[in-house]
Amino acid sequence: MEHYKKYLLLALSLFPFYSFGQAIDPSILSQLSPEQIEMAKDAYASKNSTDKSVEELPVIDESLVIKKSSGDSNKIAGKKYGYDFFSSMPTSLTAVGDLPLPNDYIISLRDQFTVILTGSKDALFNLNVKLDGTILFPELGSVSVVGLSFKEVKEKLSQLIKQAYIGVNIDVSLQNLSAKKITIVGAVNTPGTYLVNPFSTITGALAYSGGISEIGSLRDIKLIRNNKEVFSFDLYDLLIKGNRSNDLTIEAGDTLLINAASQFVEITGAVKRPGIYEVLEGETINSLVDFALGFNQTANKSNISVSFLDLNEASIVKKNVDTLDQNLQNALSVNVFNYVNEPSANILVQGAIEEPGFYNALKYRKLTDLINDLKFIDVYPWLAVLEQFDENKLIKSTVLFNLNDPNTYTSVELLPNSRIYFANIDTRSFDVSETSRKLITEYELRLSHRQGNFRLPVYGKYSVSSFINLLGLDMSDVDNIATYVSPLKNIVVNDNYKNMQYIAEKYNTVNFRSFDNDLIEVSISGAVDFPGTYVLNDDATIEDLYQLVGNFKNQAYLKGIILTRDNIRARQIKSIEKSKEDLNKVILTSVQKGENIGDINLIRALSESIEPENLGRLAGDFTPKSQGSINTILFDGDTIIVPKNPNAVNVLGEVLNPIAFEYSKKLTITSAINQAGGYQQYADKRRVYVIKANGIVKKANRNIFVRNVGLEPGDTIVVPRKIITNNPGLEALLPVTQILSDLAFSAAAIESLSNTN
Repeated sequence: MEHYKKYLLLALSLFPFYSFGQAIDPSILSQLSPEQIEMAKDAYASKNSTDKSVEELPVIDESLVIKKSSGDSNKIAGKKYGYDFFSSMPTSLTAVGDLPLPNDYIISLRDQFTVILTGSKDALFNLNVKLDGTILFPELGSVSVVGLSFKEVKEKLSQLIKQAYIGVNIDVSLQNLSAKKITIVGAVNTPGTYLVNPFSTITGALAYSGGISEIGSLRDIKLIRNNKEVFSFDLYDLLIKGNRSNDLTIEAGDTLLINAASQFVEITGAVKRPGIYEVLEGETINSLVDFALGFNQTANKSNISVSFLDLNEASIVKKNVDTLDQNLQNALSVNVFNYVNEPSANILVQGAIEEPGFYNALKYRKLTDLINDLKFIDVYPWLAVLEQFDENKLIKSTVLFNLNDPNTYTSVELLPNSRIYFANIDTRSFDVSETSRKLITEYELRLSHRQGNFRLPVYGKYSVSSFINLLGLDMSDVDNIATYVSPLKNIVVNDNYKNMQYIAEKYNTVNFRSFDNDLIEVSISGAVDFPGTYVLNDDATIEDLYQLVGNFKNQAYLKGIILTRDNIRARQIKSIEKSKEDLNKVILTSVQKGENIGDINLIRALSESIEPENLGRLAGDFTPKSQGSINTILFDGDTIIVPKNPNAVNVLGEVLNPIAFEYSKKLTITSAINQAGGYQQYADKRRVYVIKANGIVKKANRNIFVRNVGLEPGDTIVVPRKIITNNPGLEALLPVTQILSDLAFSAAAIESLSNTN
């Protein structure tokens, strides 16, 4: 073994510019064990890595030496934010061999492939990408690879091998990667042309040029491709929001252009990270505060000083603003003052009392003491509001309480400058802050009666009968059995309304049934704040249901709302069973006669995969406030699914690779089918159709002079199969097979969209 090792090292030293496969005579390789071959390859690789010059290195590593910095990087008062992000510089060029290689890596000059053939032909080749963008494959000739992805090259070589050899398998890998040659110009510390790591992103590449100079823009970094395509990257997205989705990977020939920043604004005072920040056109004080990581607890948000440059007078003007929407055009600095609260011994009491006004906070330390001294006039007792500010903890709070339920206020302590409001029993309106108003709305009891729908603010203990008496509702023709629903606790109670006594919860409802207006139960799930089962009047619409479920979540895809109905599902299941029965009879008869039944068996197999829960959809636009949601009456047992934004388009049916892929505005039906591998042999191109996210079906237009169906996220493109049968007796069943096929694809589309939850 030592003998062979010495021999190989000697041979390698004589062939420093050859690849391993070219440097070693095959007759020598045939005499070595696999372990000896591996040892020789390691020795060859080690020698090559020490002999190559910098220009010959295929990959450089971003080995960085961090410059010394003093102090906390978060403390940037008086400094321009973000420029010290590039305080580290690459100092060494080292071959990288331990990084995972993505399939979308773009091949460039001087990359090196390792190709292994096995099977009826065993061979190993190391193929370098030459300056003309090709590799020279023995026995196959030159193959163009530059500009292709690694995945495309593997597929291209596999096809060539299949055409040239029989029974030969190919394995392709990249042994060495070339550095990417890019240009960095503009407001950087050291502009020029650089060789960078092939995995470098925009931010990593800028470090080679010493970073951006302090006159350069961090907010509009331009990446210009060879094909003149231009991308913009805002470094603040990464530094402040942690979002590097636009920090694109560098490609050979790219140019990074750093223009000068147009405006800097300094923010000082009661913010968490004072400093100087670059601002863009249209940005406001609110944006600047976000850059500074928000206000301190002591910040007075309604007293902010802004210094502006008055171009007409050539002077600096200071202005106090009380809104965060102030535009920062021509602004130089922003100062956020601390909150100063002067002590006061007063408590303001307003509303339905005999003597509204200020009450001494030193005398009334507890809310119960104050209530005992007040005289009420036509007061609404079930909900009152206390608003106060804790100067020590810097907490602004709202306390709801019920005059009929002492448990809601006996332990409440009053603070100076508190404000209390009691509503009138007739108007039931509250002169309070927006925050308190929203809280009151959440605690409204929604009462549905034949005489109307009522909203009653309530907190603490209450009885349903007390509200019936308050409203003066006629119960003579209404069932005493009412339905109470608490969506947050998932509670549904059917009981005599006179027995109903509860502690108020958010979004509670009570529904009364009358002889001409029964109740229904419907379910809603998915991207809503309060999914669950709700009891509604039988004339309720989808829009009525939306009013009960709170808000839709940010990721809700309202265009794809799914409504399924039991009677529609039952009809579809019955149709499927009848169609399958007819198919089975004809298939059995044809098999007994020895006749060819063609493709009909495929449709029967497809129908077997239909899940009943994916049937029964009522197609339509049910977005909030739409005509569909306002006019569609709900039925008992209806189910609504609010999917999350799928941001995908599905292609199903007779394509080479049925797939779902990311939605793009440029996507068309034709391009989507091409991305799915194109049509299969028996695809019925004339019957291609699109199932929209809202369930509506639109036929694809093959007329080049007519605009085709526009695709949206959640859409499903269906390429049906052309049913072929040589038996004239089976042609009458073709419409039946079409029904089964369409129902199967419709069910698959519903399943795909509902699975986004």
